[in-house]
Amino acid sequence: MPIEPTRLAPLRRNLGFLRRWLQNPKAVGALVPSGRSLASAMVAGIDLEAPGAVVELGGGTGNITAALLQSGVPIEDIAVVERDPAFARVIAARFPDVRLLQGDAAELRRLLRAAGIGPVKAVVSGLPLLSIPERVCLRIVSEATEVLEEDGVLLQFTYGPASPVSRRILTRLGLQAERINWVVDNIPPASVWRYRPPHGVKMQEKQSA
Repeated sequence: MPIEPTRLAPLRRNLGFLRRWLQNPKAVGALVPSGRSLASAMVAGIDLEAPGAVVELGGGTGNITAALLQSGVPIEDIAVVERDPAFARVIAARFPDVRLLQGDAAELRRLLRAAGIGPVKAVVSGLPLLSIPERVCLRIVSEATEVLEEDGVLLQFTYGPASPVSRRILTRLGLQAERINWVVDNIPPASVWRYRPPHGVKMQEKQSA
């Protein structure tokens, strides 16, 4: 029995992802895109009732974008930042109505300002931070936390139990780090980390007082 076109689409996306990994392993960071369980675990860290946009860094093949939409985040509240032209085309084809910003996450504030996007309640990142030079990682994390509203969060997944943001960067930016999910059925297993900037930590403490 031939495979239906709708069932072929994920296979084509995965093969395309693998090709990009073969071309530039450090930039892609994994052999296959994040699975549905991991995408759902990322979205679970967002306060869906709070106002504001959700910005995704490194849209890849769109699995996290799909999870955001399935969770009820309005399409007009989602913005995807993707630097790789091939992945940007995948996102544009799969989600033609999602705001796509083709550019570098290290220039996040400029990209959002130019697109008129804000306020931002959450930044969800699929970027391979562990394979990025620390100075660039610092810039990306700093930009991401700078755009957040007072109680906003940065969510990042990584393949392994430890924080993908180094202790040095956490200390320098004054971030609170917490692992909120461990997804064993992802390939490979992954953990989800939530980071709060100093103003977000203060807001959280005030609400729990």
